[in-house]
Parts: sequence; C-alpha cells; structure tokens
Amino acid sequence: MIEGSSGRLAMTGRGSRTKSEVRSQKPKGKRQKAKGNRPAVIVARPTGFCFGVERAIGLAKSGKKQFGRVSTLGELVHNPLVLEELERAGITSVRSVRQVRDGALVIRAHGCPPETLAECRRLEIAVVDATCPYVRKVQNVARRLKEQGYTVVVVGERNHPEVKSILGHCEGRGRVYSPRMRLSGGKVGVVAQTTMSRERLREAVANLSRFRYTELRIFDTICEEVAARQQAAARIAQQVDLVVVVGGRNSANSNRLAEIARNAGRRVVFVERAAELPRRIIARAGRVGVVAGSSTPSRVVREIVDIVRNPAKEDRLNVSRG
Repeated sequence: MIEGSSGRLAMTGRGSRTKSEVRSQKPKGKRQKAKGNRPAVIVARPTGFCFGVERAIGLAKSGKKQFGRVSTLGELVHNPLVLEELERAGITSVRSVRQVRDGALVIRAHGCPPETLAECRRLEIAVVDATCPYVRKVQNVARRLKEQGYTVVVVGERNHPEVKSILGHCEGRGRVYSPRMRLSGGKVGVVAQTTMSRERLREAVANLSRFRYTELRIFDTICEEVAARQQAAARIAQQVDLVVVVGGRNSANSNRLAEIARNAGRRVVFVERAAELPRRIIARAGRVGVVAGSSTPSRVVREIVDIVRNPAKEDRLNVSRG
C-alpha cells in the first residue's frame, strides 16, 4: 500500500507504458496552423514560482531587512537568475555555518539536517528557516518512521540537498534507494524526494516489494504542484513537435520535466534564460510546448513565449541576459 504523508492511500494508477510505446505515438490533437513562419505555442500550467520557492525568497528578503546581512546555506533555490537577483540585493550564499560572521543564516527551501541547526545554536547564529513546508513534511515522516524502528529508504537523488536533509532526520537509519539495494527482514518505510516523478517511485516500490519484510510502508511525499507540472509536461509532449524546458540546469524538478518530454519521444531544448533560445530550431518547429521549473520566474517564461511566437523578431531589449 502506498500512503500519503498522513498515512492514507495516495497513489493509484494503471501502470506506465514502456518508452517504446510512448515514442511510437505522434502528437495528438488537431494541429494548429502557424501564422507565416510563426510556430504555435502551448504553455504548460502552472508556471512561475511554486509556493515553497516564493516563500523562501520572501523570507530571505525579509531577513535582510531585519538583520541587515543574511547569507544562505548553499543556493537558496536552483535557478541562476534568481540567485543573481538575490546577490544584487546583498544576499549571498556560504558553504558552511562557520563562514557566517554576522547577521543571520537562511536555511534554503531544500531544508537541512538537524545538526546544522544545532551548530547554529552553539555558535549563536540567528536563523531564518526557509525550508519548504512540503519538505518539512517529508522530514517529519522520516523522523517518525525512525522513532518507530523502521529503516527509512529515501527515493531520490543521493547528492541532492533535500535528500541529505531528509537523511539527517533519520539519524543513521536512512538509506538512499538504489535498484541494486537488498533489504530483508525488519520494518522498512519508504519516502520520496518531493521532486521525484511518481513513475520512479512506483518503480522503486515494485523493486523493494520483491523482498520479505516484517512490514513495508510506502509514503507518497511527492509535491502535488511538482506532480501537476510533470503531468502537464507529459500532456503537452503529446501535442507538440518541440518542448522548451525553462529552468536551472541543476534544478531537479526542471530536469525531470525534460526527462518526461524526452521519454515521450520529443526533441527538448533546455534553457535557463531567454537569450539561450536557438531561434533557428524554434522557427522550424510546427508546434512548441513551453514548460517551466518551479523556481523559474514568470517574467522569463513570458520572454521565452514571446520569442517562440516571434522567432525572427529583432527587438530583444527586455530579454534577461545577465
């Protein structure tokens, strides 16, 4: 049984199709005729910042006003344009707590292990905790499972800061899922990085279910907004010739959108800012889908949509280049 973070049944489905089955399909729907050489554009919804990113940016800026100087522990979010804007506002990142000399430390949206907060208390460093509430829920589920004697398996990217923060709440009883892992006996609880795809979670669950345990509990802790963006990317990929993914190249959720489009057999252009768009490729496409990661500013999406609709347009004065 797959449970939500509250313990209820939360994930169902008919099973995923193979990549070969998906790739054999051609774009569905009535093809719109482009005007002249202008491709038709379909924009995925939702776009713009997700709740957690918007909240983290707001807290960092509020902290700057309150403390005069703030630093983020690592990149606040995985988007270079946002980081450049924060740097212009005097908000920079540090790699460790000990690098903070004055002001306050902002915990990024991905969260941190409990020992990081303990170190801040020991060094008397003020903290602005911008951990995404949805990430916090995963941390809490992992901690409760640990306290109840479970081995916690985290389905996610081993080196991602969110996964590291979740493992920290397991206090030595957590492991990152690998298809090669072998667990037997005892109680096992499974949680997921909030930006994982449900297909990957299902694959992990199917693999883990082959072994015998005293008890196996699976919690679907994937963020619903992230899931909505993934579903939108999958739908749009069936209707277009080319998918433009807008987001930071080190953004897990943006890379997941690109992966979904590629698995559907579509050509993908991945850009961080409008100036990177390959106009010749865009101009040759009949229909273009635009999908954006959850830390991509809305204005960048608008700029990109404008260029896709007018690939030969020369006026680029408002395009984000810096």
